[in-house]
Amino acid sequence: MGAKKNAAKKNVAKKNIKIVRELQQAVRERDETRYAELLTEDAVIRVAGVPRALGGITEGREQILANFRQQAAPAGESEMRSVFADDDHVCAVMRVSGPFGGNQYFRGNGKPFTSYECIVYGLEGGRVREQTVYMNFLDVYVQAGLVRLSSLTAQPAAAASA
Repeated sequence: MGAKKNAAKKNVAKKNIKIVRELQQAVRERDETRYAELLTEDAVIRVAGVPRALGGITEGREQILANFRQQAAPAGESEMRSVFADDDHVCAVMRVSGPFGGNQYFRGNGKPFTSYECIVYGLEGGRVREQTVYMNFLDVYVQAGLVRLSSLTAQPAAAASA
């Protein structure tokens, strides 16, 4: 019985990975219909460390789709470097790169960046119920020249008061 149960869980995990890959493909191809089909009605997207007022939380399929319509197609590349799953979750490690084009909250400048992000998906009934993005945005801003690296390093007390 234990072997059958483990095999069933592995099959569900593989199906969940397939769903996430389809979701990412729908985003890349700007396929709103398919994207919508892969989200639950009460889906939530969170961007860790980003306040709600700056787009850190988007609740409900309709609001997610409204944001999807407002966003331009990704100008860079997104490559899944690693993925693992269980019967309820998928964790995808992504390498993202491209020109920093900005978004509705931050002005872009076109400078290149490369970074990694981890996206954790919660699935329910063959659809994505929640998505949490963990990304080091400061790394992107430094690479794009929006934040000087020297401004992030500790200054000796004498230099700071001069």
